[in-house]
Amino acid sequence: MRRPDMYTVAKLLYIVLILFIIISPFAFIFYRAVTFRRPTGVEFVGLRFFEEITEDYWRALGNSLLVGLLVALLDFAIALPPAYILSKYDFKFKKVLTAVLVAPMFTPDVVAGVGLSTVYFRYYHLYGTLLGTVLGLASTSYPMMLLPLLVSIRSLDPTYEEAAKTLGATPLQTILRVVIPLIGPGIFSGFLLTFVWSINNYLLPLFITGPGIDLLAVKLYSDIRWWGLLGRVAAEASILQLATFGVMLLYLKTIGTKYLTGFSF
Repeated sequence: MRRPDMYTVAKLLYIVLILFIIISPFAFIFYRAVTFRRPTGVEFVGLRFFEEITEDYWRALGNSLLVGLLVALLDFAIALPPAYILSKYDFKFKKVLTAVLVAPMFTPDVVAGVGLSTVYFRYYHLYGTLLGTVLGLASTSYPMMLLPLLVSIRSLDPTYEEAAKTLGATPLQTILRVVIPLIGPGIFSGFLLTFVWSINNYLLPLFITGPGIDLLAVKLYSDIRWWGLLGRVAAEASILQLATFGVMLLYLKTIGTKYLTGFSF
């Protein structure tokens, strides 16, 4: 059996180092969730801290799941028309328009939060409402839906649309009955990205939700700020991160990275 060369060993060590850097923070949180430090040493307590999670946490989890679902659906409704136009038609300033549409993804949450909270409170009366929370998160996250849609529509064989039009389908019928079913993986990609981002983001909701809506990420931030990484708080954080990992593993298992490779004109 041939021994691995130094180059192979170096690659393996590099991968192990990167995995350690990425996984160690999450592993530490889970470690704190199942152990308790006593003067005599560290004691393994199993799921005790998970059983101490309060009802407020589960209510915040339910709110976050609802908001994440609504944000993903709204992002799809917002992103589909420009994605189709940008993929199918060439016109002047197309690249500029695409850059403008994607720009919210690179806007700092604190900047977006200050702006949204100001206009929500002064003009729109949406501060601290479910509608305001969904609109605020969607205004920042929709590029995560737009980019997979751009890629999937761009890679769609135009023969299907031409056949539908030949058979008498209207443009709207073609989009609803041909394009959308065929770009299902791209829609699923955008849906999961926006959903996961919405339930994990705490800074933007911190500015726009107010005391009326308790979201999970904001609650975790508040608990850690006031109580530190106690066992119960670590258990709360572990549930959120395990749920996030589960969603992303489902995405990678079913879709892969095809629709995250970018969009070219």
